[in-house]
Amino acid sequence: MTTRPTNARIQKLSAGMAFAAAAATTIALAPSASASPGDVTVSPSVSGNTITLEVTNNANKRIGCEIFGVKANSTPTASAVVFGYQTPEELGALISPGTSKNVPMRVTAGNPPKPTGSATIPTETYDIYWGCATITLPPGSVREQFWGTNPPLTNMTPTAGAPVRVTVTGAGPATPEPRSEAPTTPARPTVPGLPGIEIPEQICAPWACYPLPRP
Repeated sequence: MTTRPTNARIQKLSAGMAFAAAAATTIALAPSASASPGDVTVSPSVSGNTITLEVTNNANKRIGCEIFGVKANSTPTASAVVFGYQTPEELGALISPGTSKNVPMRVTAGNPPKPTGSATIPTETYDIYWGCATITLPPGSVREQFWGTNPPLTNMTPTAGAPVRVTVTGAGPATPEPRSEAPTTPARPTVPGLPGIEIPEQICAPWACYPLPRP
């Protein structure tokens, strides 16, 4: 795999990875150093109208990510982006080596589109494209590594062969069955000839109580 320094691009990555640029198919993340596909992986979770993506970083450096979703089977261009996520411009927002982070998807807003809107994603089936990169400070001091789909990795072999498909149904998580307020012990038998009066569990004298067996 070819490599080259990535001064200009890493400056953008360390500042949160320009969202519209990563979404457009005509602009690519720079070629990477050798990156193992399993070092950075993603896993989606859908609850109601919210989507989170768990990003797991098994690489040896901190990473920042650019993620965007389009309607299933549509062309992944900037104008088609419905929602996404980009690593904030904060060092603490990067994903540390050996950790995982759940990142929330937000509806895109503005021009160029940025994932700064509501966390309520419209009901639909989507394809999620993603790209993550190691972040080294100062920028350009080493060759960075990249993982993800094409796009945003358009000038290199992606480490993920296909986007992640999710379906947002608007249905929330299953509601647990309410607990019954009825007593858990069976009712005792009634006194013959006196309906509604139960036979007591025990008979007590001043010096002791004696249990009564069930009939």
